[in-house]
Amino acid sequence: MDLYIVSQIITFLYYGILGISFLQKDRRKVLILNILVDLLQSIAMYLLNGYTGSAMGLISIFRDTALYIQNEKKSSERMHIILLIMVTALTIGLTVITYNGLFSLLSVFASLVSTFAIWQKNVRRYKFLGIVTGVLWLAYNIYILSVVGILLELVIIIFSTIGYIKDIKKTKA
Repeated sequence: MDLYIVSQIITFLYYGILGISFLQKDRRKVLILNILVDLLQSIAMYLLNGYTGSAMGLISIFRDTALYIQNEKKSSERMHIILLIMVTALTIGLTVITYNGLFSLLSVFASLVSTFAIWQKNVRRYKFLGIVTGVLWLAYNIYILSVVGILLELVIIIFSTIGYIKDIKKTKA
Protein backbone atom coordinates (compact mmCIF):
# COMPACT_ATOMS: atom_id res chain seq x y z
CA MET A 1 0.00 0.00 0.00
CA ASP A 2 1.22 3.48 -0.84
CA LEU A 3 2.67 5.43 2.13
CA TYR A 4 0.50 8.44 1.31
CA ILE A 5 -2.68 6.35 1.62
CA VAL A 6 -1.41 4.83 4.88
CA SER A 7 -0.72 8.33 6.22
CA GLN A 8 -4.25 9.43 5.33
CA ILE A 9 -5.80 6.39 7.03
CA ILE A 10 -3.74 7.10 10.16
CA THR A 11 -4.74 10.77 9.95
CA PHE A 12 -8.42 9.80 9.79
CA LEU A 13 -7.93 7.56 12.85
CA TYR A 14 -6.22 10.21 14.95
CA TYR A 15 -8.82 12.85 14.13
CA GLY A 16 -11.52 10.34 15.11
CA ILE A 17 -9.81 9.72 18.45
CA LEU A 18 -9.34 13.47 18.88
CA GLY A 19 -13.10 13.92 18.37
CA ILE A 20 -13.78 11.26 21.01
CA SER A 21 -11.42 13.08 23.40
CA PHE A 22 -13.54 16.24 23.04
CA LEU A 23 -16.50 14.30 24.47
CA GLN A 24 -14.64 13.21 27.61
CA LYS A 25 -15.17 14.98 30.91
CA ASP A 26 -12.39 13.20 32.82
CA ARG A 27 -9.00 14.90 32.30
CA ARG A 28 -7.16 11.57 32.68
CA LYS A 29 -9.13 10.02 29.81
CA VAL A 30 -8.52 13.11 27.67
CA LEU A 31 -4.77 12.89 28.30
CA ILE A 32 -4.64 9.16 27.52
CA LEU A 33 -6.52 9.70 24.26
CA ASN A 34 -4.28 12.69 23.44
CA ILE A 35 -1.18 10.53 23.89
CA LEU A 36 -2.60 8.10 21.32
CA VAL A 37 -3.49 11.01 19.00
CA ASP A 38 0.04 12.42 19.38
CA LEU A 39 1.59 9.05 18.47
CA LEU A 40 -0.60 8.54 15.40
CA GLN A 41 -0.14 12.15 14.30
CA SER A 42 3.62 11.80 14.59
CA ILE A 43 3.61 8.65 12.47
CA ALA A 44 1.30 10.14 9.81
CA MET A 45 3.36 13.31 9.49
CA TYR A 46 6.59 11.31 9.29
CA LEU A 47 5.11 9.32 6.39
CA LEU A 48 4.37 12.64 4.65
CA ASN A 49 7.96 13.85 5.19
CA GLY A 50 6.64 16.36 7.72
CA TYR A 51 9.55 15.74 10.05
CA THR A 52 9.10 18.88 12.14
CA GLY A 53 5.41 18.09 12.65
CA SER A 54 6.35 14.52 13.52
CA ALA A 55 8.88 15.77 16.07
CA MET A 56 6.23 18.04 17.61
CA GLY A 57 4.02 14.94 17.99
CA LEU A 58 6.80 13.19 19.90
CA ILE A 59 7.16 16.21 22.18
CA SER A 60 3.41 16.19 22.71
CA ILE A 61 3.62 12.54 23.80
CA PHE A 62 6.20 13.57 26.41
CA ARG A 63 4.13 16.61 27.47
CA ASP A 64 0.84 14.75 27.77
CA THR A 65 2.43 11.79 29.59
CA ALA A 66 4.07 14.18 32.06
CA LEU A 67 0.75 16.01 32.53
CA TYR A 68 -0.98 12.70 33.16
CA ILE A 69 1.59 11.78 35.82
CA GLN A 70 1.38 15.25 37.36
CA ASN A 71 -2.41 15.03 37.36
CA GLU A 72 -2.25 11.72 39.24
CA LYS A 73 0.23 13.06 41.82
CA LYS A 74 -1.35 16.52 42.16
CA SER A 75 1.97 18.21 41.36
CA SER A 76 2.90 21.71 42.42
CA GLU A 77 2.85 24.79 40.21
CA ARG A 78 6.66 24.64 40.27
CA MET A 79 6.59 21.22 38.59
CA HIS A 80 4.24 22.59 35.92
CA ILE A 81 6.70 25.39 35.19
CA ILE A 82 9.62 22.95 35.01
CA LEU A 83 7.64 20.82 32.55
CA LEU A 84 6.80 23.89 30.47
CA ILE A 85 10.50 24.82 30.32
CA MET A 86 11.46 21.26 29.35
CA VAL A 87 8.81 21.12 26.60
CA THR A 88 9.93 24.49 25.24
CA ALA A 89 13.60 23.42 25.28
CA LEU A 90 12.76 20.13 23.51
CA THR A 91 10.70 22.05 20.96
CA ILE A 92 13.58 24.39 20.17
CA GLY A 93 16.08 21.52 19.98
CA LEU A 94 13.99 19.32 17.68
CA THR A 95 13.04 22.31 15.55
CA VAL A 96 16.70 23.03 14.89
CA ILE A 97 17.28 19.40 13.92
CA THR A 98 14.19 18.99 11.70
CA TYR A 99 13.86 22.51 10.25
CA ASN A 100 12.85 22.38 6.59
CA GLY A 101 11.98 25.95 5.67
CA LEU A 102 9.62 28.55 7.08
CA PHE A 103 6.46 26.51 6.56
CA SER A 104 7.83 23.71 8.74
CA LEU A 105 7.61 26.21 11.63
CA LEU A 106 3.80 26.14 11.44
CA SER A 107 3.80 22.88 13.39
CA VAL A 108 6.16 24.39 15.96
CA PHE A 109 3.88 27.36 16.56
CA ALA A 110 0.85 25.04 16.71
CA SER A 111 2.60 22.87 19.28
CA LEU A 112 3.67 25.84 21.41
CA VAL A 113 0.20 27.43 21.34
CA SER A 114 -1.33 24.07 22.22
CA THR A 115 1.10 23.65 25.12
CA PHE A 116 0.26 27.13 26.39
CA ALA A 117 -3.48 26.41 26.00
CA ILE A 118 -3.28 23.30 28.16
CA TRP A 119 -2.10 25.40 31.11
CA GLN A 120 -5.02 27.80 30.90
CA LYS A 121 -7.49 27.78 33.75
CA ASN A 122 -9.78 30.14 31.82
CA VAL A 123 -11.95 27.86 29.63
CA ARG A 124 -12.78 30.61 27.15
CA ARG A 125 -9.09 31.38 26.61
CA TYR A 126 -8.42 27.63 26.23
CA LYS A 127 -11.13 27.36 23.56
CA PHE A 128 -9.84 30.40 21.68
CA LEU A 129 -6.27 29.06 21.71
CA GLY A 130 -7.66 25.75 20.43
CA ILE A 131 -8.99 27.59 17.37
CA VAL A 132 -5.61 29.27 16.84
CA THR A 133 -3.90 25.89 17.14
CA GLY A 134 -6.34 24.43 14.62
CA VAL A 135 -5.64 27.15 12.06
CA LEU A 136 -1.89 26.55 12.42
CA TRP A 137 -2.31 22.77 12.00
CA LEU A 138 -4.58 23.40 9.01
CA ALA A 139 -1.83 25.46 7.38
CA TYR A 140 0.73 22.74 8.16
CA ASN A 141 -1.57 20.07 6.69
CA ILE A 142 -1.77 22.16 3.52
CA TYR A 143 2.05 22.41 3.52
CA ILE A 144 2.51 18.61 3.79
CA LEU A 145 -0.44 17.98 1.42
CA SER A 146 -2.53 15.90 3.82
CA VAL A 147 -5.97 16.04 2.23
CA VAL A 148 -7.66 14.17 5.08
CA GLY A 149 -5.87 16.41 7.60
CA ILE A 150 -7.04 19.53 5.78
CA LEU A 151 -10.69 18.42 5.65
CA LEU A 152 -10.89 17.18 9.22
CA GLU A 153 -9.02 20.17 10.66
CA LEU A 154 -11.52 22.43 8.87
CA VAL A 155 -14.37 20.54 10.52
CA ILE A 156 -12.76 20.92 13.95
CA ILE A 157 -12.10 24.63 13.41
CA ILE A 158 -15.72 25.22 12.33
CA PHE A 159 -17.20 23.39 15.32
CA SER A 160 -14.70 24.93 17.75
CA THR A 161 -15.53 28.40 16.45
CA ILE A 162 -19.28 27.77 16.73
CA GLY A 163 -18.82 26.53 20.30
CA TYR A 164 -16.65 29.52 21.17
CA ILE A 165 -19.18 31.99 19.75
CA LYS A 166 -22.05 30.25 21.60
CA ASP A 167 -20.04 30.47 24.80
CA ILE A 168 -19.51 34.21 24.33
CA LYS A 169 -23.21 34.80 23.53
CA LYS A 170 -24.27 32.74 26.56
CA THR A 171 -22.03 34.82 28.81
CA LYS A 172 -23.43 38.10 27.43
CA ALA A 173 -27.05 36.99 27.83
